Amino acid sequence: MQIDINLVKQLRDATFAPLGDCKNALVEAGGDLARAQEILREKGIAKAGKKADRETNEGLIKTHNDGERTYVVKLLCETDFVAKNETFLALFDKVFAVLKSDTTGDVANVEALSSEVVEKINTLAAEATATIGEAIRLGSVFITTETVYVYSHAGDKVVSVVVYSGDEATAKELALQVAALNPEFLSLDEVPADEKEKLAAEFTEELKAAGKPEAMIPNIVKGKVDKAFADNVLLEQEYIRDGSKKVREILPAGFEVSKFYRFTV
Repeated sequence: MQIDINLVKQLRDATFAPLGDCKNALVEAGGDLARAQEILREKGIAKAGKKADRETNEGLIKTHNDGERTYVVKLLCETDFVAKNETFLALFDKVFAVLKSDTTGDVANVEALSSEVVEKINTLAAEATATIGEAIRLGSVFITTETVYVYSHAGDKVVSVVVYSGDEATAKELALQVAALNPEFLSLDEVPADEKEKLAAEFTEELKAAGKPEAMIPNIVKGKVDKAFADNVLLEQEYIRDGSKKVREILPAGFEVSKFYRFTV
């Protein structure tokens, strides 16, 4: 059967399958483009398992809000080229649909999902792998019922989420800060005590060796410890729009931030 080369190219553009496989699928499908895509998918599923072990260092992070919950999903693939593919992008909507129908409440990570949900998502990823020809897997899942501001950065390679109470404009500023400077802790109180104690002991020895008066050492040590951790604490970081201010100094009265999250590819 003679197959129009333009039809072969259409199938190639839609599936990223090799041209030879596209031509064979069209022959088998009698020139039916939709059926040819289905044939490629069916034949590719058997290969998907072998591809699943390949390294997946590229991908995207997408977010969705259905009015009740906010969803964050990271899907990984092998190349940035595939991350722009329509089949890969459409997979996000399918994953969001599964999460919306098959989960309830908050979900902190992939490990918190039921095995049934994970299996459904893995099947969808395997189907996309079969169509595209690259390993695709679920990287992260986060779902919350809390009030959040979500910021996507760097072409959906970085997403920050701020849980807050107050005005949205301030929440946006915090989300930008989290995306840009990647703090680890919200406040100094969240820094593990053992890390503070270890650093305090080092500073104390240095000050004693320098001959500082014993009575002054505790206050000096506290200041040095707080300063040492400031770059890694959101509220103590320099505000990205005005380095003369700390983030906590831009928060209006009544505004509260309780948590933040940062996802990256």
